[in-house]
Amino acid sequence: MKVIRDSIHKDIYLSETEIKIIDSEEFQRLRNIKQTGLTYLVYPSANHTRFEHSIGTLYVASRMGEKLGVEDLELLRVAALLHDIGHPPFSHTLEILGYDHEQVGKKIIKKMDLINFSPSEVLNILSSRRLERKIINGDVDADRIDYLLRDSYHTGTAYGMIDLPRILRSLTTFKSGDKIKMGILRKGIMAIESLLVARHQMYSAVYLHPTVRIADKMLKKAVIEEYYNKNLDIKELSKMDDPDLISLLRHSENRLMRKLDKRELFKRVLTLNYHELSSLDRWRIINLSEKDVLDIENLLSESFGREIFLDIYPIPTLEEHDVYIVDEEEVYKLDSISPLARTLRSAEICLWNLSFYSEKRDIDVEKLKKEFLSIIREKEFKSNLLEILKEHKKIVGKSKLFELSNLSYKEFNEELKKLIFSSLVKEEAKGKSYVYSVNL
Repeated sequence: MKVIRDSIHKDIYLSETEIKIIDSEEFQRLRNIKQTGLTYLVYPSANHTRFEHSIGTLYVASRMGEKLGVEDLELLRVAALLHDIGHPPFSHTLEILGYDHEQVGKKIIKKMDLINFSPSEVLNILSSRRLERKIINGDVDADRIDYLLRDSYHTGTAYGMIDLPRILRSLTTFKSGDKIKMGILRKGIMAIESLLVARHQMYSAVYLHPTVRIADKMLKKAVIEEYYNKNLDIKELSKMDDPDLISLLRHSENRLMRKLDKRELFKRVLTLNYHELSSLDRWRIINLSEKDVLDIENLLSESFGREIFLDIYPIPTLEEHDVYIVDEEEVYKLDSISPLARTLRSAEICLWNLSFYSEKRDIDVEKLKKEFLSIIREKEFKSNLLEILKEHKKIVGKSKLFELSNLSYKEFNEELKKLIFSSLVKEEAKGKSYVYSVNL
């Protein structure tokens, strides 16, 4: 047993097995991968890494597992430790050109020596829908709790305050059919609401900060350029850390890297907010592929005679709103009994927008908007779920809609999330279920 001192959780005790995994080459790579990408260009102290976040996630998952009576706590801890092992340099910023840190992580884990555990045991937790997976990555999970606390601390903001002890005391399980699910006792609602507030404020002030987004986009474009110039194999990102990538970009004399080095960032010339767009336009935009975005950028750049970047903000995930509230024998969805949670759901959606960046601001923004909308309106994206809901008018229960969809679980969740976000489908919390209907 060894103890390390953590800036957030203070003393964290680690077993010999965990120490050996941490000392592996694969895990040590995380020491040089910044947790929040290029956020340090706005918040200079945001230099923390995936390394300490992974250890922090182990700690929180262990505390949650103890409270919920997880049988194999050691296995849960190792799975939590390795949940981010597949991240590329600069974390989520460079999940581009098909790079998926979860899928890459699984490939890395398969080749690792995990001492007392087999890779398949760990992957079974990280890939399943079991309680242990939900503890690491679920509605109210160890990953989210740690990164909000850690990112708030290292950016110097006062937004990521979470009452972890209260959340832990409120954790419970309940039986749903033949499954054991995680929930929060009703007395813990305020602690969950504070987590939602913290998440909203951190996204608004830190993760979606306009300057951070511009820098992220420039780095993405720099890497894409090197990929198409055959100077970089995207698969190699899984072996690289931040200094490796910066060295490659500088060695290639990448023009965007030079600008980032001097903090000569592009300017935001136009932003289109959620409510400025129709439901159908939102649906088209969030279904654009990476290639579609590159093609649109090329068309607009050619039309305006200057380089124009298109940055579409990610859809808010809102998993915390799916948490179950357990009140004696009754179980409810959080949104059905918390007005604050419902308000925050709407507020999260309002954070979303898409922005156009260029080196100078002197551009005809009305023409830019018109040309962009004209391009996307030529595209049509079909939806299996939308057709089902048109036929049935209303469906009670997510599982019922899934059964009718003929989609994989991942495809179903992604499509449903997009439909709800674009406002083509309405989702209402009723007790412990959701009711779905067309919202055209």
